[in-house]
Amino acid sequence: MKIKTIIFDLGNVLVNFDHSIAARKLSRKSPYSIKEIYNLIFDSDIVSKYETGRIKTDAFYRGMKTLLGFDLNICEFRKIWDEIFFPNPETEKIVRKLKKKFRLILLSNINHSHYEHIRQRFPILGEFDRIILSYRVGARKPDLKIYDKAIKEAKCLPREIVYIDDRADLIEAAKRLGINSLRFRNCTHLKKDLLKFGINSL
Repeated sequence: MKIKTIIFDLGNVLVNFDHSIAARKLSRKSPYSIKEIYNLIFDSDIVSKYETGRIKTDAFYRGMKTLLGFDLNICEFRKIWDEIFFPNPETEKIVRKLKKKFRLILLSNINHSHYEHIRQRFPILGEFDRIILSYRVGARKPDLKIYDKAIKEAKCLPREIVYIDDRADLIEAAKRLGINSLRFRNCTHLKKDLLKFGINSL
């Protein structure tokens, strides 16, 4: 079956990120260590609520301020929270070449603040025909609801889609819906994997 649509994950596929950057900066404004901050954030459900749109940015900020005990206004906090991303030029080149032949969709577990930061600073997002975000859909991968949304926006059958993500658990969830799925490790590996679907000249 000919591939018609390619779906990319965002974090550590299209754009790289490192949460420890924010944790390190927040530790200077908080009574907790870098490791404690990281654990406090991701052991709580506050990020999940934010990434599924159950709370807005101001409520997320207040919750984080209470959780971590920092003394920052919302603008200062968002600057630290958002500045964890850096480009992946090799993937960007692949995306631009694929754009000539395929429908492209971006599918991401992400919160509003991070997405707005990325949207303003990474023009590569403009190459995508559709952008599907967890905080808008109200569900995060591996919830099948967000994959169903992606299939609908792909405007083709699941077997006519290739989905690229760096996380094995998210790949397996997509496979359950019949989507061809590839684990992203690096761009050299990705090019070889895409060849299996007849996708070359990258």
